[in-house]
Amino acid sequence: LFLDESETIITRPKLNWVTEGGIRSTLYKALVGDPLGLSLLKIAESYRDFDVMDRPLAATMGISDEKTLFRISHHRHLVSTPEVKPGDKNKKEKKQEKGQADGGSKELNPWPDYIAERLRLYEELKKESDSLLAAKAADSKPIVVELPDGRKLSGKSWITTPYQLACDISQGLADRAVVSRVNGELWDLDRPLENNCSLEILNFDSEEAQAVYWHSSAHILGEAMERFYGGCLCYGPPIENGFYYDMFMDGQKSVSSSEFGDLEVLCKTVMKDKQPFERLEISKQTLLEMFQYNKFKCRILNEKVSTPTTTVYRCGPLIDLCRGPHVRHTGKVKAMKIYKNSSTYWEGRSDMETLQRIYGISFPDSKMLKEWERFQEEAKNRDHRKIGKDQELFFFHDLSPGSCFFLPRGAFIYNTLTEFIRDEYWRRGFEEVASPNIYNSK
Repeated sequence: LFLDESETIITRPKLNWVTEGGIRSTLYKALVGDPLGLSLLKIAESYRDFDVMDRPLAATMGISDEKTLFRISHHRHLVSTPEVKPGDKNKKEKKQEKGQADGGSKELNPWPDYIAERLRLYEELKKESDSLLAAKAADSKPIVVELPDGRKLSGKSWITTPYQLACDISQGLADRAVVSRVNGELWDLDRPLENNCSLEILNFDSEEAQAVYWHSSAHILGEAMERFYGGCLCYGPPIENGFYYDMFMDGQKSVSSSEFGDLEVLCKTVMKDKQPFERLEISKQTLLEMFQYNKFKCRILNEKVSTPTTTVYRCGPLIDLCRGPHVRHTGKVKAMKIYKNSSTYWEGRSDMETLQRIYGISFPDSKMLKEWERFQEEAKNRDHRKIGKDQELFFFHDLSPGSCFFLPRGAFIYNTLTEFIRDEYWRRGFEEVASPNIYNSK
């Protein structure tokens, strides 16, 4: 049962496990004046079996807005599964049971408590922010937007977005767009323009756009990690080729490569949901309340944030401290692979907590991912550590981790290179010194 924005009750037939009249009356009273707010919990509780991302079914119910669909969908996860009689289990439940019988893993059920509380506070703040934005839009003024080629487009302050202008130029340009640059600053494609400005649309070919793309992919991974492990997320930045996310698991659990498949399944679900990335500026004090469950986020706020406010970004149930910008929605990430994990220390300090780090890579095309995988395989075959062992040049041993023990063939090459370098020193007038091989890292 749903209530649309015109307060019209929408029903789905054959809801055979609830009493229609009682639920209809209760929901109607709960929903009037709050069609898309916290009362979605009540909708979700009474309508758990509805797959809101089933577009044909949603269309028949008059629900077409992507954000509305997702908000109903993620609230549906916050309620427990209803009791059922033996033999009444639906296909999804049977599939989950089969996965468990086969030894497969699935996300936590229920999700960690902090997710629901974090979402509750976010929704309250988002409502206030939307009201302020609506007030600014009501007082909108004409603006001029200059493109890199010198062309000038018209827009409205606090209403027109870079994505809308990209669509006006070319739908292909808009589809390929990852992020925009406004007056030299990276800018979300769906964030309204505020004044006259210059605008550039960036696609994945740009290194800056790649960093944004991988940063957004890190948030997708972070959401999957929260839903799978339930720990406390720490840092999740883009890196030169890909991204990673760190998580604190209270020393009770570590990540195994055998779990990569389960995490990738969750990531694909997030990508399929096309969860919009939402930007919200919040006071530091309120954020300390929002992230009180996570001592690492509180450290960042207390030690790194020197301004009265800072921004968070949301995709689905994940809300994280972030300056952004991001891609428009999680569906822009088309192919993702989790390929490595390791342990690390908080901020690289050995006297701090041990964290679990998971690495990933993503692309806007599955062919690009396959090409990356092919390159990684070739690099593995060219690995000097493997080649050196195969050619009997050297070997490694725990007596000196990371250092080579040269065999006769390797020692011959090593000495030959040393003699060559020494001859060049003498020829160029340099003098030799000898220094220690190992230093204190501090």
